[in-house]
Amino acid sequence: MRTEKRTGNSISSRLRRLMMILVPLSALYIGISVASTYYFKKQIVSYAETFVDFYIDKIENTVTNINRRMSMLILGEGETEIELDSYINSIKTTDNIAFRNYFIGKLRDAFRMYSMEYGSEYQFFAFFPEGKQYVGANANDKLGQDVWEQYRDDIIHRLEGEMLIPNSGSQYWQFVEGSGGCNYIIKFYSIREVYVGCWIRPADLIAPLENAVKDGKTTALLFDQNNRRIAGERTMEPDTITIERRFSNLPFSVRLTVHDYGLFQKTFLMQMGLVFLALAMLFITLCSIYFLYNKVLKPIKKFSNNLERLSRGKTGLEEISSSELSELEQANAEFRQLLQKISMLQEEVYEGEIKKQLMYMEYLKLQIEPHFYLNCLNFIYNTIDLGKYTQASRMSVMTAEYMRYLFNNGRDFVCIWEELEHIGHYLEIQKLRFEHAFDYYLEQEDETREARIPPLVIQTFVENCIKYAVDLDSVLQITVTVFSEEMNGIPYTNICITDSGPGFSAQILEQLTDQNKYMEEETGHIGISNTIKRLYYTYGDRASISFYNGPVKGAVVDIHIPYTVKAALEKGDEPDESADCG
Repeated sequence: MRTEKRTGNSISSRLRRLMMILVPLSALYIGISVASTYYFKKQIVSYAETFVDFYIDKIENTVTNINRRMSMLILGEGETEIELDSYINSIKTTDNIAFRNYFIGKLRDAFRMYSMEYGSEYQFFAFFPEGKQYVGANANDKLGQDVWEQYRDDIIHRLEGEMLIPNSGSQYWQFVEGSGGCNYIIKFYSIREVYVGCWIRPADLIAPLENAVKDGKTTALLFDQNNRRIAGERTMEPDTITIERRFSNLPFSVRLTVHDYGLFQKTFLMQMGLVFLALAMLFITLCSIYFLYNKVLKPIKKFSNNLERLSRGKTGLEEISSSELSELEQANAEFRQLLQKISMLQEEVYEGEIKKQLMYMEYLKLQIEPHFYLNCLNFIYNTIDLGKYTQASRMSVMTAEYMRYLFNNGRDFVCIWEELEHIGHYLEIQKLRFEHAFDYYLEQEDETREARIPPLVIQTFVENCIKYAVDLDSVLQITVTVFSEEMNGIPYTNICITDSGPGFSAQILEQLTDQNKYMEEETGHIGISNTIKRLYYTYGDRASISFYNGPVKGAVVDIHIPYTVKAALEKGDEPDESADCG
C-alpha cells in the first residue's frame, strides 16, 4: 500500500510553529521579569521609607513631650509639676530624715510614672549636689539593676565634676560617652541648684526599630551629628538599600539598611538565563535533529533494510558509505558472521553470563528509585526557594555525581576506591536531607585501593542503614572499612559495613543466615538477594557474605571477596588483564 507524505505533521513544521509561540512568549517573559524587579524594588523602598518616617515621628513626639514636661516643671505650670516642684523643694530644705525619705519616695514614684507614660527606656532623675543625692527609678525591666547603677554612678560623677552642662530650652539632647561603655543620651535642667532631667541609652532609642526589623537582613543604625555611629551593629554587605532620616529635635540621625535586595536582581538574571538557555537548547535541538536525520536516521534506515533482506534470505545488501556511520558500515559487513556465530554457540556457555547480566540489570533498576530522585529534586527546589543556594548547589553536585556513576558505569568491575567515592556521594546527599541524623566514616587500606569488585555491591547495605537504622532522636554512626586479609593462603579483600542502630531482629537474622533462600528467590529482600546472587555468579563459592549484630548494638555486614587487580570474567574463568579502573 502506498502511503502519502504528510508534510503537515513533519518535525520541521512542528518546530516552526513552536518557534512562533516561543519567541513572543520569551519576550513577554523577559518584559514581565524586568517590570517585576522594578516594582519589587520600588515597593521595598516605599515600605522602608514609610516605616522609618513613622518611627522618627514617634520618637520626636515623645522627645517633644518630655521637653514640654520638663519646661513646665521649670516654670511651675501644671498640677503635677507643682507637686513635683514641692517634692524637690521639701527634699532640699527639710532636715527631718523621715520627711526627706518620704518626699524622695514620692519623687521617685513620679519619675516612674513618667517612664510608664513615655516609655520604660526613658530614665527620669533628680540630683541634689548638696547632699549628693540621686533620685531615680529603673523602670526598664530589660536593664539590669547593676547596669543601671553603673549609668547612675557615671551621671553623678559627671554632675559633681561639672563635666555636664545643664540645657536651656533651645538646646538639644547631648550624647555622653560614659566610663565602662555606659554611653547615654541626656538632657537636664538646673532648678534652684537641683538637676532634673532624663537620659536614655542610644541602643534603647532605636530598639523599637530594631525589634520591628529582626529578620536577619535589615540593620538599624544611630549616628550623632558628626556622623559617628553610636548604636546598632554595622554589617558590610553588598546589594543594599539605605534610608537615612535626621531627627528635627535631636542631634542624631537614623539609617536603615535593607540587605538582600540583590536577591531580586539575581532572580531576574536567573529568569533571563533560563530564557536564553531555552532558546539555546531549542537551537541545539534543531541542529541535532538535522544532524541525526542526515548522519544517523538515513544510515539506520539502510541498516534496517539490510536486516529485513537478511531475515528473508535475500542477498544484495545496501551499502552504507563511510561518509555516514562507520559503526553501521562495519555492523552491516559483519552481521552475517555474527548470525552464524550466535547459531553455533550452546546455551550452557552463556547461562552463567546471562544470569549475571540479568541480575546486574535487575539491580540497576532498583537503583533508579523515582522517589529518591524526586526527593533530591524537591530538596533542590525548596532550598532555592528559601534562598539557601549553597545547600542547593551542594545537592545538585552530589546528585549529578551519583547519577553519573550509576548510568555511566557499564563495566563489570570497578576499583574499590571508585565505589567508596560513589558511596560518599550517596551519603552526602542523605546528610543534606537528614542533616545531623547520622555521621559516616569511610576507610580504605592502601593495599586494597586498586582491588576490583562488582559495582554497587556496597550501596545496598549502606542504603539499608539509612532506611532501617536512622532515628532522629539519636545520631547514627555508619562505618565502611576496606582492608586486605589472607584466608587459606589466598589474598582476599574484606569489606565491613557497620552501624550503631538497633541491629538485625532475630527473625531477619535467621533469614539472612540461610542464603540458599536468596539463591532460590524465596525472600522479599530484593536488594540483598541481588547482591548475593551477583557475588555467586561472579566468584562462585570463593566469595562470602555474613550478617550479625555487633557486641554492643548495631548491624554488621562482612563481605569477603577474592583480591584481584584484574576483573574476573565468568565463574571459574581467569581474570581479564585489560580491565582497568575509571
